[in-house]
Amino acid sequence: MSLTDRLLAAFIWFLAVLAIAGMTHIIAIFALPGFFSIDLYAWASKVASPGQLTILTGAGREKPFIPFADPAMAQAICPFDLTRGGLRLHADVNGDRLLVLSFHTAAGKLFYSMTDRAAHLGKMDVVVLTPRQLDIVESQDDEENPSQDLRLLAPESRGFVLAKALAPFPGEMPEAAERLKSVSCSVEAIVQE
Repeated sequence: MSLTDRLLAAFIWFLAVLAIAGMTHIIAIFALPGFFSIDLYAWASKVASPGQLTILTGAGREKPFIPFADPAMAQAICPFDLTRGGLRLHADVNGDRLLVLSFHTAAGKLFYSMTDRAAHLGKMDVVVLTPRQLDIVESQDDEENPSQDLRLLAPESRGFVLAKALAPFPGEMPEAAERLKSVSCSVEAIVQE
């Protein structure tokens, strides 16, 4: 066996090892989320009661409650279970300070988000519903006086809403937490006719 043959065999062996290692890493990256799935709704329900907004940031917390959270944002969470009724969110928006609402499924996937720029006359009113609940609510609408609520169709019956308020400077975190207190989260019974 000549030197050229040995070098060619070593090169082919190296390419085969590299290909197997690459495929192993790619398969592992795609498979890991399935092995370690986290039910964020269960976590959120431990922190807050469904249909009740709970502020996560505030005085006394040395590190953020949510991992890798933006330290300039005061945060609140509201878990929801639409089998109990629709979820109504209301927020009073004043000034030019950022307020963000993000709606997530039980697994944490985002299905809608909005900022204070979506406010109408200084108010943000959102109702999260299942398809069946939406049909009932739409059948009860008054055509002469239409609802000003934003109606969201949730992909799942359980999930959570994250509310965030910007504190541009560390000293403004208490003011941002106060703005989050203007956000209300409640379960709304859907009555069938």
